Amino acid sequence: MEQQDIKNKIWSNLDRLRTDRNFIGFRDTKLLELIGTTLGAEKLDSIFQDKELLTLLTNSYSITAPKYVFKFIEELIKADNHKSVLDPWLTLSSPLLYIQADNLNGTCINQSEFEAIKTLFKDKSKNFKLGDTLNQLSQSNDKFDLILSFPPFGMWTQSINGTKSPFDFATTLLLKCGEKIENTGKMIFLVSNSFLMDDKVKEALKKEGLFVEAVFAIPSGAFAPMTNISSNLILVSKNSKEKTFVAEVSQDETTNKTIIQNFKSQKEGKAVQLGTLIDLSEFKSLNALVSEKEMQELVKRIGYPPILLTDISVSINALKGDNSEDVEHLANSIYLPKVGNSPVVASLSELKIKPKNYYQIQLDETKANSIYVANYFNTPVGKKLRESLEAGVVIPQISKSQLSKCIFFLPDLTTQADLIEVDNKIQQFSFRLAELKRNLWKQPKSYKSIAKELKTINQEEKLENWIDKLPFPISSILWRYYATKDNSKKIEHLFHFFEAFSEFLSMLMLSALVQDKEFYKEESHKWIGKDEKFQNWYLRATFGNWNNLTSNLSKAIRTYLTENDKKEYCKNLFGNPSEAFLSMITSKGIVNVLFEVANLRNKWKGHGGITNEEENNQRVLTLEQQLNEFRKYIADAFEDTRMLSPTTSSFEDGIFTFNAKELIGARTPFNEITIKSLIPLDRKKLYLSNSQQTKPLELLPFIKFIEASDAIYFYTSIESKDVRWVSYHFDKEAELKQPADNELFKAFDFLKP
Repeated sequence: MEQQDIKNKIWSNLDRLRTDRNFIGFRDTKLLELIGTTLGAEKLDSIFQDKELLTLLTNSYSITAPKYVFKFIEELIKADNHKSVLDPWLTLSSPLLYIQADNLNGTCINQSEFEAIKTLFKDKSKNFKLGDTLNQLSQSNDKFDLILSFPPFGMWTQSINGTKSPFDFATTLLLKCGEKIENTGKMIFLVSNSFLMDDKVKEALKKEGLFVEAVFAIPSGAFAPMTNISSNLILVSKNSKEKTFVAEVSQDETTNKTIIQNFKSQKEGKAVQLGTLIDLSEFKSLNALVSEKEMQELVKRIGYPPILLTDISVSINALKGDNSEDVEHLANSIYLPKVGNSPVVASLSELKIKPKNYYQIQLDETKANSIYVANYFNTPVGKKLRESLEAGVVIPQISKSQLSKCIFFLPDLTTQADLIEVDNKIQQFSFRLAELKRNLWKQPKSYKSIAKELKTINQEEKLENWIDKLPFPISSILWRYYATKDNSKKIEHLFHFFEAFSEFLSMLMLSALVQDKEFYKEESHKWIGKDEKFQNWYLRATFGNWNNLTSNLSKAIRTYLTENDKKEYCKNLFGNPSEAFLSMITSKGIVNVLFEVANLRNKWKGHGGITNEEENNQRVLTLEQQLNEFRKYIADAFEDTRMLSPTTSSFEDGIFTFNAKELIGARTPFNEITIKSLIPLDRKKLYLSNSQQTKPLELLPFIKFIEASDAIYFYTSIESKDVRWVSYHFDKEAELKQPADNELFKAFDFLKP
């Protein structure tokens, strides 16, 4: 049976059992899905007949990996002749039970789970034992070719035969298992990022003659909802290696084969995720490696020479206390946050958080200007640099030792001073504009002299430049507003722009969140309401409907980005976009403007009648004020984010190379670009791609791109059996009615409670 058929079968049976008083309910269905796809539908049927076993399986706290992780392990060990295999932490979700392997051994600590394993896996359980695994390992002389285990994260053990361990249970177990592998044997363990960041653990491995040959990062969310902690498969052996191979396990089987081939050949892939060779002592996480690679690409645009931060520093001090008045400011110093994304500043008065959360870095005044360096750390390149320095599982932060490795790109002092001077002029210009605005409303009669001063600014040209940076579905509408002199048309185009933007923003956020179906199912109540009067709203979607959805999605994502256990996972769902992009989609200001414009449209439509030119002019000015607010919140959110329509492709060494139309700006024909991707792209679909990322985000089909006419259409409603699509920029055929396709109905499923 297909995986979806297995899921349907499980939910059908669970729904039937809801009224059964002997069934206490369930926490998770992942383990049942794994058993169904591995052991078959008949095994599932037998489980549903046994309430005690069913309750155990649906309420297990063991970590259940997705099937693609098990497939990866199976492929990794396939060519090796493992005569004996051990799992010292045997659970119902142990990989040992779901892969092809012989002579299996295991120790389970839980009586009921042990009995369930014996029942479900009779053919494999001959050498399985019940007991304390650490004590059993100490007492046994057996050795194994492969030890494969997914021990729990964050659990501590008191002692092994009376001797206290300085490490958590998982690390203690791994080190103990190191004594039980043959000289040519291997261990594959699931570990959290904290394991790889702990220098004491690395030292202990070295002392035991154990070497981490490979780190295979598991994609974020693979073990949700049980845990969102970043995790890795590590391959450990007694085979000494100068470099450790690092890659990311993929959901795509072909990509995984490329990764394993690269590992066995000790060859670097064409993308970090396909494999790179690193010094384990300096390794923090795969995300940090990817950030470092992105940063290297970004700094190519800068063109300045690299230099270590320590080479331009006089001192680096970790501040203490809660009050900035107790801190002595040292000349030419910057204040860099240890944790979070607060700005780096050059003055104590500008601190945004308590001093104890900052490093005070005094710079050598013959090499660096503190104002320049502070501003550099707040640019996209600087933020990527700070991100690459972070370490830690629960709360990532920058350590002093990491700062010593920080590589910087710095022009000479004269150029630094020139850049600061230009920045000061821009600030003065901003202050003058703010002053002119205040004066305009304090002294309305002076508007002519203020208008005269403003003539030195070509404001319209600036708006045109901004429009050209927006995604085509939005910029094409805004261009029509910009190009016409007819105020009634301007009003129409601006209303279309705001409504289309609301639908567009909802589509972007939904497209990211639905990538993890389990996460979406668990969380969607936060943005999809159960109120009956809003059921099936999407069949005839209105501006207000889209605004409600946009508001709910934005609020939920804003919350995720403040939660330590969900922040990185959420960013990964969006393809690790820029901070400007994340700020835009979570902006309360954008939502407020959308609701305000919707209210204006309802109010003006409610008045009805023909409006004169003066009234139209007033309405244009009102909407332009809202547009100015909107522009402030969007800013440069799309500068490093592109909308793509793929055309032709090729595949080599695990990388897809696509030619694609870049749907940016309002003018056609579009630029044709080449992009690298770790995943295949469908030329019938649209994608969002973030700079330097190799996994474009597939967009849900609420907008349609007609390549022959370069026209964009927005979904509006279902009418009879047809879908109504509207284009706000293509007059030749402003409306389409087409039969609904399966992809759109699948997208509708995500809008149902």
